Amino acid sequence: MKGCVFLARHLVPLAALALAAMPAHADYPDKPVRIVCAHAPGGAADQLSRIVADKLGHALGQTVIVENRPGASTMLAADYVARAPADGYTLLMATVTTLSINPALYGQLRYDPVHDFAPVTAVASTPFFLAVNTEVPARTVAELIDLAKRRPRTLNVGSSGNGTSSHLTAALFDDMAGVQIVHVPYKATATRNNEMAAGVIQMTFGNDVMPIVNAGKARVLAVTSGKRLSGYPDIPTVAESGVPGFESGVWYGLVAPRGTPARAIETLHGALVKILAQPEVKTQIMTAVGGETIADTPQEFAALIAADRAKWSKVIERAGIKVTAE
Repeated sequence: MKGCVFLARHLVPLAALALAAMPAHADYPDKPVRIVCAHAPGGAADQLSRIVADKLGHALGQTVIVENRPGASTMLAADYVARAPADGYTLLMATVTTLSINPALYGQLRYDPVHDFAPVTAVASTPFFLAVNTEVPARTVAELIDLAKRRPRTLNVGSSGNGTSSHLTAALFDDMAGVQIVHVPYKATATRNNEMAAGVIQMTFGNDVMPIVNAGKARVLAVTSGKRLSGYPDIPTVAESGVPGFESGVWYGLVAPRGTPARAIETLHGALVKILAQPEVKTQIMTAVGGETIADTPQEFAALIAADRAKWSKVIERAGIKVTAE
């Protein structure tokens, strides 16, 4: 009995010391992390997700897996992540469509864009190139606007579908430039590009038009970002070309399920800020998706989401854009 008491007196302090020496469970992460991409493999969101996953894996010392869950205008992936455990091991590569456009387009969503997610950081922003068929007698945005005003509803602008970012960008252009251009939605951007190259449609706002531009079937008049792209410094912005204040594009950012521990958010944010500041990463993202890196704070990302929700809600209302839930 005395021996048991002796052991207890000595083992309990030893156990306490051992526990104190062990790393706290807050040493996140201690297992693989998933980035859920709401788009199919091969697209801009997928490429960006894989660039980030590779660099983040090295920074965290853990495997970071990209899981593609495309469908329903990014809503399938968003709903899935919103219901995932809030432990920091499941993230969503959200887009402006997911958190700012869908709430304005659809009456009800299966996820709450505000209350179901914890913003980590915006990762990158990809603007659109305003491109026209080579037969269009306009070489500047100002000349295109003049043509559209002289010939209302004779120019067709192709988009990647009703309610998509490219459609809303065209609607914003109509509104701010005071023109009437006919919207033609496509299910596949490859088809849209082929038809613009053939002259079926005359223009588009796209981030994948360079192949037909390089083939001599289209020309770029401007880019929709707020300032010129570092990778294309000779291409003017729409804003400096006759439509002051014009800015549009697709941002991508990582969010976690609401309730994710602050320590996990801080760890992810700190790693991502360092990754996205690396010159080689900036070049890789510009080359792959034509985007500029962002790396803002969770609070700044939340403000961006809210500001774009207000902006696109007004565009959708003024243009009378309606879509049916998929």
